Amino acid sequence: MKKSELRKLIKSNRKKISKEDVKLFSDSIIEHLIEAFEFQDRMVNLFLPIQKFNEIDLTTLKDKVETLGGKLCINRSDFETFELSPILWDDQVIIKKNHFGIPEPINGFGLKIEDIDIVLVPLLAFTKEGHRLGFGKGFYDRFLSKTASTCIHIGICHSDEDHQIDDIGDKDIALGYLISPKGLRTFN
Repeated sequence: MKKSELRKLIKSNRKKISKEDVKLFSDSIIEHLIEAFEFQDRMVNLFLPIQKFNEIDLTTLKDKVETLGGKLCINRSDFETFELSPILWDDQVIIKKNHFGIPEPINGFGLKIEDIDIVLVPLLAFTKEGHRLGFGKGFYDRFLSKTASTCIHIGICHSDEDHQIDDIGDKDIALGYLISPKGLRTFN
């Protein structure tokens, strides 16, 4: 299936998921993340959920990662360059929705992408090889291509079902792992 067709299908299916189920999925994914990965002394890049798209909400992971000795950063989007800029998520950061409904930091301390140890990546669908289907602007592919070679890329998805995507391109970055409510999946 082509990206545009699959994107439309998955977005339509997501609208049918209840807020209660999104919360259950989110809580389960957080548990699996804590069990599967080491967070001490790690900088974790976390996405904030776009609620109108029923995205997984990992915001409660912040306290858990900090308790385990890690730090978090969240991204600010630039819709002219389609680039993401990581901002340290501390108590001083103010978060507001941009004109696309994406919650973002409007202030804060900028970080280097290369200093991030783990990136949690939102996605709509994925292939059995670990390629992700996002919302179509390439923000995360650009971002992931700039991370250090040691950085762990973890896709976060509502489902553990992989899909055939016919138009994967050279700039599409494969993930190393996927966490769904059912648990961890590793890609080679």
